[in-house]
Amino acid sequence: MTDRPPEVSAAPPAAAPPASGPAARARPAPAPGLPVGEMAIKRGVVRCLVCSIVSLGVYGFFWFHQYRRRVSAELGRTDDAGLHTAGLLVPFLNYYIAYLLWRDIGTARRRVGLSDIPAFGYALASVVAAPIVYCIVASRLNEYWDRRTGGAATDAPFTAAERLVTVVPPVVFLGLIALVVAVAASGS
Repeated sequence: MTDRPPEVSAAPPAAAPPASGPAARARPAPAPGLPVGEMAIKRGVVRCLVCSIVSLGVYGFFWFHQYRRRVSAELGRTDDAGLHTAGLLVPFLNYYIAYLLWRDIGTARRRVGLSDIPAFGYALASVVAAPIVYCIVASRLNEYWDRRTGGAATDAPFTAAERLVTVVPPVVFLGLIALVVAVAASGS
């Protein structure tokens, strides 16, 4: 399984074989739309938060890029996920770009009968409480994938790219600290 969205096909998703038992009857049917495939993957909120902390915030860019691509494809849009992700580095523009993703997540949620998310309110709240808003949006997105797939959304594997964006930043940071300490010690 990769982090790339699958090619969009005109064929509707294949129906799952009927299951038996009360739990199977309680699961909603997948919503119509793009084939589910590798699109409907979830990343746990705790996993995202821990990876963000360990990576000194770099993981948030990875998460944003992955889900900007998926949500855009889900809505049939051609947004440039790379450009949007790079825009997160620009002060003030970053809030607008986050708002656009959250607005699109709200649109997708409405399409499957879930409540909208207050994208503008989340953008304002993220000025002072970004990690909290990030967790709320991640959980709302996971809820969407579950509804969209009738409960068949899978947990994303911990990919090599995800490991890199989590581990490399603290290693580089600690290396820079060691270098500064070594230079300071040699100069005295």
